[in-house]
This record gives sequence, structure tokens and C-alpha cells, in this order.
Amino acid sequence: MTVQPTPEQVLSLAPDSAVGAAALALAVPTSWSFAGCDDQAVWGNYIAAAAEPYAVAIDLSDDIAGPAYRCTCPSRKLPCKHALGLLLLHANNGVLRAPRLPFAQQFMLRRASRSQSTDVPTAELASVAAANDGESAAVAVGAADRGASPSLTGMQLPDPARSKLQHDRAERMRAGLQELDRWLADRIRAGLASPELADTSNWDLLAARLIDAQCGSLAGRVKRVAAKVGQHPQWHEDVLEELALMHVLAVGAQHTSSLPADLADGVHVATGLASAKDDVLAGVPTTARWTVAGVSRTREDRITVQRTWLCASDSSDPSGNVTWAMLLAFGVFGAEATLEYNVGAEFQADLHWYPGGIALRAIVGREHVEPAPSTVAPHACSIADALSACGWAVAREPWLERYPMCINAVPAPLGNGRWALADPTGSVPIAAGFSATAELVCSSGGLAVCVMGEWSADGFLPLTMWADNMVIEL
Repeated sequence: MTVQPTPEQVLSLAPDSAVGAAALALAVPTSWSFAGCDDQAVWGNYIAAAAEPYAVAIDLSDDIAGPAYRCTCPSRKLPCKHALGLLLLHANNGVLRAPRLPFAQQFMLRRASRSQSTDVPTAELASVAAANDGESAAVAVGAADRGASPSLTGMQLPDPARSKLQHDRAERMRAGLQELDRWLADRIRAGLASPELADTSNWDLLAARLIDAQCGSLAGRVKRVAAKVGQHPQWHEDVLEELALMHVLAVGAQHTSSLPADLADGVHVATGLASAKDDVLAGVPTTARWTVAGVSRTREDRITVQRTWLCASDSSDPSGNVTWAMLLAFGVFGAEATLEYNVGAEFQADLHWYPGGIALRAIVGREHVEPAPSTVAPHACSIADALSACGWAVAREPWLERYPMCINAVPAPLGNGRWALADPTGSVPIAAGFSATAELVCSSGGLAVCVMGEWSADGFLPLTMWADNMVIEL
């Protein structure tokens, strides 16, 4: 079964930023007729201004080389905006399963016959592996094969054309990482007071080049750093720290073969390589009773990133610490990410973990007990213990931008309209821009309440609180 891509992965396939922007506008059901999908392909007719619609078919079955595209439009860009738009609609669950249209069936049959005629014999496995064992393959960033390795069960090995595509992608990513590092060096050489740093077009151009190099996660980070320029009087410190982290990722991603496996996996994710969903589900799960502790949403251009935070409510850790997990979903305008589990719900299930320096992002596998509403608060710890756990996580993945915390604390004013949460062990400032301060203060009544939220460099962002046997989303 082929893995359904995420919107972020789809946009990273765009040949340039203009095609990616155009695809977002086409990723709506009203632009398509007879759209359908199955385990290997997605297809549809784009309703164009011309007399005849454009027939689009996408082969998703090639895990090594990536999707293959067929579109009857005159564009010379591959993939074109129509193919990306249909794939983006599919990534947002906007395409229903259906029997293949004739043109899609013919396209897939041609692809299958071509693949069978170019299979590499089993005896050539050693030479193929040797050809892909260089530093350039490690760049892709190091262990690209871990997320999309050929299946040896059926002896279906990559042919030279596939190996070349994989090598070309590795070189494209290497070039993008090297260009990022040169750009960072130029910014430091010119100084943070340089007018070029405040010119948003420079940041946008860099992000577009990283997307072209299939370093989508780094491109998103560049845009977030650009928003920090001039944000407050101490913005220089924040931007300098972010530039240093991007330098670490740009250099580390080119040498992942020399890093520990967990750290290398974390670098892969931070630069833009994602593990296949089937590979994640094949890992050993953690079975527990999970509480849906909170949901946060952030906007990055026209993409909404939704994080659903789960914690193990029956952790066997003698210290009382809970196990955190993050479910990630993406949405675009007109097809926003839907919330699969309501905040406060409890359910027992297997969670499978994505690789990385810390186990945080996960996928829900088999559900043993269906979700049911609950008003029982998760285990809350002191602010000192929560910050200590956050510190250990950041030490293992320095590029980590947010981490979950659940604390028992009292809202306390800081002055100038700012508030903090405090307990006998310390305090944490509430992030600027938090819009539910009044609800938080009034619901607490001046007493300590259980609050779950995200800790970041901007402060603590409350997401959920438990008070008077109620679950309150903030």
C-alpha cells in the first residue's frame, strides 16, 4: 500500500515557488471532475478554460524515485501546477477512492511494463549499494534510504535510472544546504544591522531556493526567522540564535553519516526528509491510555500546521512523569486540517514513533479502547521539573522549537499587560499575543490550576486548563 503524502511533502516537489503557489489555488474540489484514487495512483480532469479539460494522472507507487506525473497541459515544468494541485487535494483527503479512468489505467500499465523491463538482477545488488554508499548519498541527507528503501522480499531492486534520480536529489539538497550556509556567512559578515536583513525579499528568495532543493522544513524555518526581524527591541539575539541553529543544520545535514543514528534522523526531519508512514507503523509501538491534552495551530504562508498533544495518563514511571506524543496534520485554505480527537478525550491505543533525537512525533496505530470524554486532568508537575524536561529535550535536538508542558500554577501579573504562571519552584512568562488571559485568570480564581501548553523561546502558550471538573480550551 502506498503512503499518502502530506501537504508539506507535496509542496516540496514544486519545481519553483510560482508552481507551488499556483498549485495551492487548484487544490479545491471545484477545480476537478472525475477525480479518484487507489493505493497506487491518483487521477482527475482539471476543468480548464480551454474546450477540453486537462487529464492528470499521478503514479504514487515508486518509493525510490518519487511520484511520476502525466498531464495533457502544455507546461514544460515537471510537475506542473495541475499535477501538484491534484496531489495536494489528495494529501488533504479531498479525493475519494474510485475505479481508474481509462487514461489513468493506460498510464499505470505503461509505467508497470517499463519498470518490469528495467529491473536490476539480484546479482547487481552489491554494485548498486556501493554506488549509493558515497557521501553524496549520505547527504540526502545521509540515510534517505531509511525512509524509502527497496523491498528485498520481492527482489525488486532499483534500476540505474532510479539510482540516478536518487543521486540527483541528493546533489540538489547538497547544493541547497551549501547555498544556505554561504548566505548565513554573508549575513554575519555584513552584521545584523545591515539593511539586507530587514529586506523580506532576501528571505523569500532564500526560502524559494530551499524549496527547489527539496529542503522544505528549512525553508519554513527561514520564513519564521524572517518574521522575528524587528519584532521587539531584543530581536537581534533571537535572530542570531536562529542563524546559528540553521548553520548547525546546514553543516550537520552534509555529514549525517558520522552522526549517531538518532541524531542523524533528527537532522533529516529538520532539513526536510520525512520517514514513510508505513516504515513508522512497522516499528515497535508504545501501548498506553492516552489523554488528548491540547491542540495548537500555526499559520505558515497558506498552510496550517496542527499539533495534537497526547500524554500517557497511566505512565508507569515511578517519578510520575508522563510520556508526550505529538500528532501532526496539515491543511490549506478551503481544506483545513480536521481534529481527529477532541481535547480531553481518553483512549487506549498503540502509538508508533517517528525517528529523531527525541521520541515526540507519532502516529496512532491500533486503537484498543475507543475515545471517550473525560474531565480528569493529566499528571501535572512543578514548573522546575517541566523546564528541566524541556531543557533535556532541547539538549538532544537544539533546533526544537516547542515542547509540551503540564503544570499546576497560579496566574500572576508581570506588568505592562503581561502575565506569568507561577508556583513555589519558579515561574514562566505567558507568550505575548495569548488572547485568553482573562479566561485563564477568572477560571483559576487566584488558585493553582492544571494548565497544559507549549513552551517556546517566546514563552509559555497555554492551550488547555482543567478547573471545576471542566476541560477548558484556551
